[in-house]
Amino acid sequence: MMPNMPVDERSEQENSNDGRRNLVTITWGTGMPIDVIFGFIHKDFENEGYNDAIVVSDLKYGETKESIIRNDLKMLFKRVTLRYRHDIRKIDVQIKNAQEAYILSVVSELEAQRDTYEEHLAEIAEMERLLEADDPKMTKMIESYRRGFLKGIAAQTTKFITQN
Repeated sequence: MMPNMPVDERSEQENSNDGRRNLVTITWGTGMPIDVIFGFIHKDFENEGYNDAIVVSDLKYGETKESIIRNDLKMLFKRVTLRYRHDIRKIDVQIKNAQEAYILSVVSELEAQRDTYEEHLAEIAEMERLLEADDPKMTKMIESYRRGFLKGIAAQTTKFITQN
């Protein structure tokens, strides 16, 4: 079972009226499995690309690594989709049980939760489509890796030139 992982940002803020400090907490993200996908998409691979190029400055290596990153994202899509489908099946059983017991308020809550999961599944399907179309919104992590890799190759080339 994937843990709920909401992200908290905390900051202290000076209250201008009386000089006291107040703690402000802002929580973002859904705290649901789809956040894992968003986290991966927004991950910065630039340092990894740079370090890889310093060790192996073969362009084919960089292309292979980009393919690995893309496939890792596809596997995340699959894993999170399976999780949501599993959870929807469990919710459907609970809905049936609640309907048989005439607990309509519980049915409404469960249906709302199922609707959220189905909405997330639709979003994942759209993300998969955008990845296949090489939409920049879905290839940020690949671009950051490529940028780092090319910087690493440039650093290796500059080092070679200055040594000779």
